[in-house]
Amino acid sequence: MSTRRSGFQIAVDVLTVIGEGEDRPTRIMYASNLSWNSLRGTLDLLVAKGYVDEALMNQRKKRYSITGKGRDVLSYYDRLETLVQVTTD
Repeated sequence: MSTRRSGFQIAVDVLTVIGEGEDRPTRIMYASNLSWNSLRGTLDLLVAKGYVDEALMNQRKKRYSITGKGRDVLSYYDRLETLVQVTTD
């Protein structure tokens, strides 16, 4: 049975995808396995918190890049994940 991702895990997934170089919203959506509405809400939150920068290319096209603060979040998350490894047998 699959488990649902929390809002925090979705935000980390989106940060990871952007940190790996995806900058276009549709590509981020597919790589993060999200719906368009879920992605928009998550990107708005990440931009508001200063983890992601949003750049307008023209009236309709946006590009996203991770900030230093966003990279710090991913670093902290990776360290926490290694400290609290739970094995499922």
